[in-house]
Amino acid sequence: MNFTKNLLGTGAAALILGTTMAPAFADAVSVNFEPPTYTTGTINGQNGWSKTGPYDVEVVSSPIYGYPLFGTQSLRISDEFTSGAFGDQTFAPPLTNAVGEAGSTDGSFSRGTLQRHFETQFDIASTIHIEQVGMHLSVSPDRGDGSRMSYLRFDDKPTGIDVFFDDVQQAAPCTPVSCANFVETQIGTLTRTVPHTIKLTMDLLDGPGNDVVKVYIDGTLVKTGTSWEDYYRYDPEASAEQSPRIIKTVLFRESAVAHPANAGNGFLIDNFSTFSGPILVGPPTNKDQCKKDGWKTFNNPTFKNQGECVSFVEHLNENGHNQDHDQCDRSAEHLNKEEHNHNHDHD
Repeated sequence: MNFTKNLLGTGAAALILGTTMAPAFADAVSVNFEPPTYTTGTINGQNGWSKTGPYDVEVVSSPIYGYPLFGTQSLRISDEFTSGAFGDQTFAPPLTNAVGEAGSTDGSFSRGTLQRHFETQFDIASTIHIEQVGMHLSVSPDRGDGSRMSYLRFDDKPTGIDVFFDDVQQAAPCTPVSCANFVETQIGTLTRTVPHTIKLTMDLLDGPGNDVVKVYIDGTLVKTGTSWEDYYRYDPEASAEQSPRIIKTVLFRESAVAHPANAGNGFLIDNFSTFSGPILVGPPTNKDQCKKDGWKTFNNPTFKNQGECVSFVEHLNENGHNQDHDQCDRSAEHLNKEEHNHNHDHD
């Protein structure tokens, strides 16, 4: 199922009911790489993007790739060049209002009005319909300096583009060497002939080991896990700044083994967005949840009164649209267009 089409249908239903499908986000960034806002060539310095290292990352004319959803221009990334660095890699425009726990640290960045819910969404596609040997890319919610709070990796393999998710599943007590166990899970395999929509949401809650991270592929929830908060909170390796980090941006990183043969190809990224705001509550799934002022507790969507809340539930039940609430948190207007482990670095 196409994620955009799925959400447009849900959004249309909400508009009929008069509800507000998208909660009031504190901050948002939306990028489709189209002219005149973006021009072909290096992404560095274009509307808040940064990429100061010699990586094969640029805005390209996209019709030649055959993906109408991507419009006339997209961001192209390959692993022609890689490094173990962070600060000179590709960072998306930062949010003004960061996301984090009350005790999270800002580093040299401004947090604005701290929020608790973060999400990013983007479309990804292969530039060619055959395997690009070794091609890989990691994508992480980040403070802006490589302080990643979650992690996805895309690896081009013979059967398709494998998607991996890493979280930290071990906290105190610590060993003398480590206190955080990075656990990697393969959560999907993407076909190379069509674009795919990736969405990652994070609810950052005060206290250890309780952040909630969800990953969706093409509108389907494929993984629920946690963040990297306890790596920063407990692991001796993070002792210089022993606390979770705020999130302001998304890091697109090329590390580990370089594959010069992939130069000029790689992956396309488009329809990129980030959001910060309050933790989402809703939608209601039972009419009783709307009663006794229960309708006031929901912000995904919001309601004007109890009757509107009840009508919303009835409509969803009649049309079989009871889905995970994170699939309803966008209005149609928003859909326009190691590395992972400190003991080894394979991306």
